[in-house]
Parts: sequence; C-alpha cells; structure tokens
Amino acid sequence: MTSLDPVVATRLLQHWGPTRPGTDLPAYRCVPVSGQAPPPTERLWDVPPLPAEVAQYGGFPETSTEEGPSGHRYPVAVETVNHASVVPERLGHSWTSARPAEEVAEEIERLLTGALAPGPDAGALGEQARELITVLAAELAGGHRDLVRVGVAAEPGGAPLDDELHLLGRSHLGHTLRLSIAAAPSAASLGRSHADADQRAELSVRAECAAELLGEFVWLNNNERMQVEVQIAPHGLGLDPADPDKAVRAWWRKSDHWARLVDDEWWEEDEQLRRLDEETLAEFLAAFEEHNVSMARSGAWAMEEIDDYDIDDDPQPCFPGDRLVALLGRDVFDTTATQVAGAPGDGQPAAYGIGLPFEISDEDYGFHGCLLLVGPERTGIITIDAMA
Repeated sequence: MTSLDPVVATRLLQHWGPTRPGTDLPAYRCVPVSGQAPPPTERLWDVPPLPAEVAQYGGFPETSTEEGPSGHRYPVAVETVNHASVVPERLGHSWTSARPAEEVAEEIERLLTGALAPGPDAGALGEQARELITVLAAELAGGHRDLVRVGVAAEPGGAPLDDELHLLGRSHLGHTLRLSIAAAPSAASLGRSHADADQRAELSVRAECAAELLGEFVWLNNNERMQVEVQIAPHGLGLDPADPDKAVRAWWRKSDHWARLVDDEWWEEDEQLRRLDEETLAEFLAAFEEHNVSMARSGAWAMEEIDDYDIDDDPQPCFPGDRLVALLGRDVFDTTATQVAGAPGDGQPAAYGIGLPFEISDEDYGFHGCLLLVGPERTGIITIDAMA
C-alpha cells in the first residue's frame, strides 16, 4: 500500500470522526506524538517496556486531548499488540514479527473504531472515517512492528481510564509514534466566539490534511507525487453577488498568490482567470477525481499490489485505498467551499480557474491548476501541481 504519513492521517481522522451534538466540531481529539526509543537492536519489546519508559518514549503526560492540566495522562499499564525480533545475519540483521501485519492491522482497526464509536455507536462511523481507519491501521502495522497499548490514569498512580485509546509504535530505527484518542472538551466549556473561531481553525486543518494525503496517494512517476495546497485568504472586496467578476479579477492580479505562481513559472503573466459555471466546475471535479484514482491505481500496480491490467478495461481493478482517494479529493473541495461560504442560503461560492478544466494528451507530463472559490469575505485557493 502507498506509504502515508500516519501523523497527518491521525490528524485528519479527528476531523472525519464523530462531531459534538449540534456542532461541526470534533467529538474526539486524535493526537499523534513523535518520539524516540532505543532501537530493537539494543532492546527488544518481547517483554513490553515499563510504564515509566513508555512515558518517556511517548511524550506523556501531555496529551492535548483537553485544555489545561486535566489533559495530562500518566501510563500505568503496557500491553503488547505486536513485537519484533532481530535475526543476526553475516552482513547485518533482519526483522521478523511475532504476528502477521494483516492480523495486527485488523486489531488496530478494531481498536480505532471502538475508540471513536464505542458500544452501541460502533456502526455509526461515516464512510470517510471507516476508509481512513483501514488505511491508517495498515500503515501503523507495517511501519511499527513493535506496538503496545498503553493504559493511562488522570493522575500519577491513579485508576486506569477505560474510555481512551493510547497506542505506541516503534520503528526499526527506534522512532516512535504515539496515537491518542480521547474525548474533546465539551461544547459548554467554549464560549460562542471561541467555538466559531475553533470551527474555522478545524476546517482549515482538515482541508490541509486531506490535500496532503491526497497528494501522497497520487504518484506521477517513480519519484514524484502530486502536490495539493489549500489557502484561505480574506479578500476585503465589496462584491456584487450578481456580478463579482470584475472585482475578483482585479484583486487576483495584485495578489501575492498570483505573483508566486508566476514566479514559479506555472503560467505567463497574461494568463486569464476563467469563471467556471456549475456545469464546468462539476466536470472539472469529476475529471480530477478520475485522474487521481487512475494515477493511484498505476502506483499500486508498480508496487505489485494489483496484477497487470489494461487501461481500457471496464471496470478497472480495485486497489488498496481506492475509495479513500476519491473521498480525499471531494473533501478538499467541500471543506474549502464551506470555509468561504456566506450565510445559509447564499449558494455555492463563485468559482474561477487557471489551467482548469485540464486536458492531458499522451505527449503531456501532467498539468498545473489553480481553483479559486470566492465567498462574501474570503477566498479559497486550491493549487494543484500534477506535473511530473
């Protein structure tokens, strides 16, 4: 499977998981913490490390799951999920695992699902969260052959908490990753203005994470992946909702965003900003999704995850994470549109494109594109570098 950044995937899982009743804010905090431990060549985890050692390797007691000191967690128990063995060889060493990666991935998937949708809510997770959990579980199982589950207390020596999940993985180099899932602060603890600002910040992080993971799936060649960036910027324009074009075009030509694209030699200075009607925008989004899935499928074939296939086959073969690729692309657009939209009932933001819609011939090496979504106060700018 395509190697994904588990830190970014964990952050996105927070935004794709359940929300607090009556809000769009996450009900759970999913926190990744990177650290370091002695590598397996110095110490095996066939006997799990002590809670005090796990606290050091996993960056406890801080968890960032709640505001203030109440967010501190203290390891009190350590349970093995998987462990590696190092086999000495003449020119070095090799790894073996106590359990197959597929089996460990299934257990991690159950743990993540149970943490976000406990008890009777186990079937309540949406498609986005389910697909992301499957890919994240496989990434954790394959990249961290040493993996333990950590029981924590709210205070040193306190009683274990049974409503949180803390996993700690170790790579063959000793790099560690802690994944913590716990309830987010209650809505009542946030003032209205704080909650509104928090929601805008959450949407911004969500769009950035979805864009980064989408790019990691889409291989353009053996060495390069697609890059997608999202920026939200206030435009300070008094727009006429019936005809925003003139003001938008004038603002765009003077913006730092356009200057950067020209400096990067994406386009000439006389390149025109094109207004995209609903039909043209829908056609672009469908073509972009088809492009991403097709390129990701080609990458899966190169990594021998699927057998040989013909590009004219119908249907095309499935591959690990294929549905997630489509969901990521849609979420980048939908989340950006939500951030710049006006009041309910105002409709979709005005859409503009440069290099969009795109066409790729057999002689092309990909495409550059920039999509602008313009609302009453803010502009969402999605830049796509799919040029190999």
